Amino acid sequence: MQALSLPSRTVKHPYHRARIAMLGTFYRLGLLRILRPAGPPTTKREPSDEGTLLWDAHASMRCGNPARSWRVLAEWLRSRGDQPEDYGWLFARMLSWEDGRVMTRLTQARIARLLALRRSTEVLKVVTERLTVDPHFRPSSAADTLSLAQVAARGGAARISRALLSDFGTRFAGDPRVSVSEALKRRLAQQATAGLRA
Repeated sequence: MQALSLPSRTVKHPYHRARIAMLGTFYRLGLLRILRPAGPPTTKREPSDEGTLLWDAHASMRCGNPARSWRVLAEWLRSRGDQPEDYGWLFARMLSWEDGRVMTRLTQARIARLLALRRSTEVLKVVTERLTVDPHFRPSSAADTLSLAQVAARGGAARISRALLSDFGTRFAGDPRVSVSEALKRRLAQQATAGLRA
């Protein structure tokens, strides 16, 4: 006697219900992950939603909205207490970004923060790296530019100081710091001349 063959569509895999239940669980967990607000960062140095932050800022920049891109990054920095380490973390991850405007804004803000904290060695390193990539880079304000030029002059980085002061008078025409910048430029020129004679 021959066994009856059942149509294939009526034969169910023994684990079919278990697979459906498992997929449903994964789906619900995925929804919870999306809907759950981001918790605090696991460490002080790494944000919990680093991919989302960078993706959002980069997408805004690529869509021609660098102002929004900078706003996203600035809000994140403020939310974390405006820590210099966070600037460095962002800086390292943004080196490959094609549009330099957001990187310029980040560097300007980073310099202002480091000057406020009196971290001279670190601020000189940051500005040296940025001037290597973009020789036309300048801090955003007259106060920051002059402070940085003074730090560079005291720190033996006269070349950086001269570069920052080269267009100070035209960038900040009418600012009371122009006379101080001119005096510093003259002093640096005299030091350079005296160094050549020696």
